Amino acid sequence: MRRAAAGTRSARIGVVGAGIAGLVATKVLRRVGHEVLTFDRTPDVGGVWSTMRHYPGLKTQNTRHTYTFTDHEPPSSWPDFPSAAQWQSHIAAYVERFDLADSLKLSTGIAHAAPTADGWTLTTEAGENHGIDHLVVANGVFSVPRILQWPGADTYAASGGIVKAPSQRLTLDEARGRNVIVVGYGKSACDVAVSLSTVADSVTIVARRLLWKGSKRMLGRDIEDIAMTRMTETMFAHPGVFRPAWSLIRRLTIADQHLGDVGLIPDGRFEDIGQSTSSMMSDGFIQSVRSGAIVVKRDRAVVSLGAGRNAQLDDGAVIPADLVVAATGFEQAVPFLDGAVNIHDEDGNFELFRRILPHDVPNLTFCGYNSSVFSTINAEIGAVWTAAYLAGALQLPPVEQRREQVALELAYMKARTNGNHARGTSVIPFSIRNIDEMLADLGVPLSRWKRLAQWGRRVLPRDYRDAIEGVLRDIGA
Repeated sequence: MRRAAAGTRSARIGVVGAGIAGLVATKVLRRVGHEVLTFDRTPDVGGVWSTMRHYPGLKTQNTRHTYTFTDHEPPSSWPDFPSAAQWQSHIAAYVERFDLADSLKLSTGIAHAAPTADGWTLTTEAGENHGIDHLVVANGVFSVPRILQWPGADTYAASGGIVKAPSQRLTLDEARGRNVIVVGYGKSACDVAVSLSTVADSVTIVARRLLWKGSKRMLGRDIEDIAMTRMTETMFAHPGVFRPAWSLIRRLTIADQHLGDVGLIPDGRFEDIGQSTSSMMSDGFIQSVRSGAIVVKRDRAVVSLGAGRNAQLDDGAVIPADLVVAATGFEQAVPFLDGAVNIHDEDGNFELFRRILPHDVPNLTFCGYNSSVFSTINAEIGAVWTAAYLAGALQLPPVEQRREQVALELAYMKARTNGNHARGTSVIPFSIRNIDEMLADLGVPLSRWKRLAQWGRRVLPRDYRDAIEGVLRDIGA
């Protein structure tokens, strides 16, 4: 990294999104002297952890040790997997600790972002205009739920049936005494099914495809000290070489989770867990299936909804359904960007160098579009990368070389994940590689000793604290 030129001008920066990515961008860019306005349509901070998106059973997927910020850790008295309310309070405490509140414009959604000759004009949903020099998109890749448009949905709703995603403020009362279908098999699907089964008359999960899920402990160790290491990332990169190890993990997982007892052994190899947003087995899920509180229809899909408040499956079965919970993923979209702004390839994937910088759109970067098993770390270092870019401190390849590299990366991830790479915004299972690449651009590779330690224990946010601080000192000098 080149040292920033003395007197690099302060810019007026607009950040869209006050989740983790938006807040680390706000903090980092303020730290190096920029004026920052951060917009979010919700009345509180947190993004996916906003109280407006909580649902029954929501907890962090990572432990508090790996999901936190590099310079702001949660209380040691908290459980390893904090509740949604706890994590939102942790994020709010980050805002208070670093005095970010005066940059925040909450309850203020952005309706349109239009490029100008020297920046952008942001128009809020209330019609206010804000001129900025640079736009950081941090609206989240898991913030807009994808709800399938099933045939018969209108008549189903007219008869009193409810269809909603977990993050659309789903409550226990909506399921109380009712027949519930949960569509999906990811983390939110299984978490919410367990919670709703405590009050519903019936809960049925309809899963098009079963996914492998990690256990919280394996071989007497916390799973993060096995799964979230440089060693395991290397195993994902060379699955054939490590096939015996993956086979052992598969057998241990089946035994630990008693998957054979309930008929929930997924098809394929365990290393396929890296083909999507990998998740942990939800507490109490297998026990609820075993007791009959949750019924799983595996390898099935809902094909229509009926006026009699039921759902028909692709095998012809008809299931009572007063409430359909669509845990069917998220849309990766930037709906407020002007239609003339092109940031996608022909397949609709985001074309972003390092998942940050578009090829042909000036005064625009993204933060948090490198979703990973260390999402907070990746977003925070991405924000530092943007700060260095704005300071003219990065030596990047020519744009055509960047374009070629991004195309190759997208093609590789598409083939490796069967297209389940969130339109290019997920770097799983190569989360550490993405961090290493950004640090290499910044000229501050992690020390040899920390890298060595990460082969045998989980990667921790504090591992990167000194490197980040060094870059910010240089930029701000």
